[in-house]
Amino acid sequence: MKFSKILASFLAAHLLAGTARCDDWGQAAGPNGNFIVKGRAPLKFSITRDEAVLWRVPLPNTGQGSVVISGGCAFVASHAPTEGDSETGSLIIGQCFDAVTGRELWRCELPGTRDTDLSSLFSDNTAASPVTDGKRVCFTNVGGSMKCFDFEGKELWSKEWVPFGRHHSRQHEPILHDGKVIVVRVKPSDLDPKVTTKGGAKPLGRDRAYWTWLHAYDLKTGKLVWTGESGTGIHGTPLFGKRADGITSIMTGRGGGHQPPEEPYGVSLLDADNGKTIWDLPLKGYVSHQNTVFDTEIAAQFVGNNHVTIDLKTGKVRDKVSLLQGVQVCRQIDGKYQTELNQKLPPSKKPFTYQTNLLIGDYHYFRSFSGFRIGRVNVKTGKVEYLEVPVQVVRVKNAQDELLWSKALPNDMRNAKGFLATRDKRNAGNGWGHCSAASPIVIGDYLYMPTMIGMVYIVKWNSPVLDEKALVSIGDLGPAGKTWSLSSLSYSDGKIYARTMKELICIDSPD
Repeated sequence: MKFSKILASFLAAHLLAGTARCDDWGQAAGPNGNFIVKGRAPLKFSITRDEAVLWRVPLPNTGQGSVVISGGCAFVASHAPTEGDSETGSLIIGQCFDAVTGRELWRCELPGTRDTDLSSLFSDNTAASPVTDGKRVCFTNVGGSMKCFDFEGKELWSKEWVPFGRHHSRQHEPILHDGKVIVVRVKPSDLDPKVTTKGGAKPLGRDRAYWTWLHAYDLKTGKLVWTGESGTGIHGTPLFGKRADGITSIMTGRGGGHQPPEEPYGVSLLDADNGKTIWDLPLKGYVSHQNTVFDTEIAAQFVGNNHVTIDLKTGKVRDKVSLLQGVQVCRQIDGKYQTELNQKLPPSKKPFTYQTNLLIGDYHYFRSFSGFRIGRVNVKTGKVEYLEVPVQVVRVKNAQDELLWSKALPNDMRNAKGFLATRDKRNAGNGWGHCSAASPIVIGDYLYMPTMIGMVYIVKWNSPVLDEKALVSIGDLGPAGKTWSLSSLSYSDGKIYARTMKELICIDSPD
């Protein structure tokens, strides 16, 4: 690097890193570990029309993890650049940008021990977001490595392992707690690389030696502090919070597609300080393709076509309500929204939602598997509501929006250099249904729910009725058919940060 670049990096680190603001977004789930933060952010934006865009910069290649913000820096990971169309890869690139200007300060490399499909709608090596405590940043290659750096880009420590099986903890996001980074991985570090394939893993069966578990590492030293007592499924998103009695906890789940070995299927609550199991709750029919959301008193989860609430102290099911019978649906009929009561919806053949659920106040929000509907359950009354939304808004400059209600435009799946960065044709779909989707976030009174094709539904989450009035706007992260993202949004200092296959974006309302 040139001296000026080194100086800029040094100043950014020393002037800002030691004074991380309370609105920093140091992990994918935000400062509180639950995707929820106080604040105010733009309620209307369009990257297609360059509306409310502070800056945008191209990224080296496709990627899935979120942007994290701390000390005036934005950190993100992408697959290594290619010089042509590419289907698979193992090496990823971690980058540090100036969060105010979008200028790149430094980058690093993280090798993987296995190749993976690029831009898979279920997983790739960039699926885990970075974490930062305001002084250090830790990047994770889901393909088998972790590296920690200071804010000047100096490597502090690293870890390597061989992932087991076909799927590799797509939806787990590293958790930051009490100076530790908590990740999901197998216990051994020296497995034969052949176990990263479906054929290589199958003969080894379901032995506990190959389960995935939560691992907590000291962010300063890289030393292993604890390993969770209960196994963690590869499909779910463990979340962090506090019970009413003050115990800092992590909830994790097991179960899902392709018969993951960790058992019993259901959820567990762990002590976040030591990884000890507080309680286990087996749940027949449970799949962990969801966020393990909870507040101080209850957890809320989907089991089959039902919604259950769980007592956080005892680990026992409190209530169960149908997500299909006697529900309220607000939908378009003859071009106008109408609210219909006591409706019956068809059952879902797959998990009812994929990582799109978030618990805020009395409401458990989610995107339904079938149909283009945003749903919510009142966890106190059991009332279930749905709002039908357009699957895509097609925008061009100096023209009216075109709303698509039944089918989205196919995605080009090309990175910033115009190279094809996938081999799975399903990635060109709409991002609803069978897809490891991005999780929504809440900023103040508003919920921001992104989709794989770059739509962002902005909902006033505490609206008394979930109808068209609750839908404030639909933002876009780029042109229809040319925008792809499985990353949750991030927030800091009034700004929203997003990443797509092509670029890193900072969204801010005009002064």
